[in-house]
Amino acid sequence: MRINYIAIAPALACLWLPAYAAPAAAPLGIFEDHADVGPVLHAGSAEYDASKRTYTIAGSGENMWFASDAFHFVWKKVSGDVTLTADISFLGSGGEAHRKAVLMIRQSLDADSPYADVARHGDGLTSLQARDEKGANTSEIQSAVKAPARVRIARRGEYFYIWVAGEGEELQFSGGSMRVPMHDPFYVGIGVCSHNKDTVEKAVFSNVDLTVGASTEAAPKLYSTLETVPLSGDRRVTYVAPGRLSTPFWTANGAALVFHRDGRMERIPATGGKPEAAEATPPGREEQSLAALPSDGFYNCLPHLSPDGQQIAFLSFGKDLSGIPEDQDVMLRVLSVKDGKVRTLAKLVGGKGTLDAPSWSPDSRRLAFVSYQWIR
Repeated sequence: MRINYIAIAPALACLWLPAYAAPAAAPLGIFEDHADVGPVLHAGSAEYDASKRTYTIAGSGENMWFASDAFHFVWKKVSGDVTLTADISFLGSGGEAHRKAVLMIRQSLDADSPYADVARHGDGLTSLQARDEKGANTSEIQSAVKAPARVRIARRGEYFYIWVAGEGEELQFSGGSMRVPMHDPFYVGIGVCSHNKDTVEKAVFSNVDLTVGASTEAAPKLYSTLETVPLSGDRRVTYVAPGRLSTPFWTANGAALVFHRDGRMERIPATGGKPEAAEATPPGREEQSLAALPSDGFYNCLPHLSPDGQQIAFLSFGKDLSGIPEDQDVMLRVLSVKDGKVRTLAKLVGGKGTLDAPSWSPDSRRLAFVSYQWIR
């Protein structure tokens, strides 16, 4: 039989055309894919409603903490500076108080990957969390704002920052920052952890905005964050403001903090609030000599003995820096007088102004300090 290929070619073309038609809208909106990260007993899920531009994520997992994570993650691979913003709300009441809905930037999908996230907890606690190297323990800085309606995480170089906003309010920088070295490309996205391996929790992410790149024309703006940290626990923001704050110390009753701004002293409740003018004198300096501090490869300075005489707080930074640095990567560390053991309480950008006065609380359980952030 002789076949007329010319005659049937148009018909074949019509049969194949649908396979090459314009693709349908992405099922995950601005994101590429989703998966469970770490061990979970119940598989998570992700749904995107294109008409409402909302993402509903269901996640199980025991926790996102210590050296590994277990949660459901919706992600996109990107490079460079990035900003992710979203409104977050949980579905259902009476769930785990520490269930987490997060905006996350993560090096890999390994359970112990380096990452930074803004975590909105079921009880309203909102914090910047980070694991600064693979397999390390997670640390956090708790925001002074509880249960914000809208949150943002931003990566600028190796530093990560958090913004929050109440219902109908403008986003405000929430204070504190964390340094987490990552290489390009990395994962950015949204996720949910139930904080209970036997259950599944759901959260809705709406008005999600993802921006890759940051302006290089605007001059960086300085913020100062007044923070406290207990000897066992996590950092908490008390107050954040543009400009330079410095030299924090506690009032004698431990109820408030005093700090310097523009040549004057101000006081603020230790739990946060509005500063007011103050007249106060820092507690007497009972400092140890530098010889009492460890010789461990760092330059250690600004030692302050705790009121009970059991601990010495001090700053540490690389020996490539000279004098007391300003706005550099430093560590707030504590030396036990009894056994000589040293612990790192916080890694921050600081130096001059961070711990210039004896900053122990009267009960020797907490320290106050100032960290600095230069943000574009």
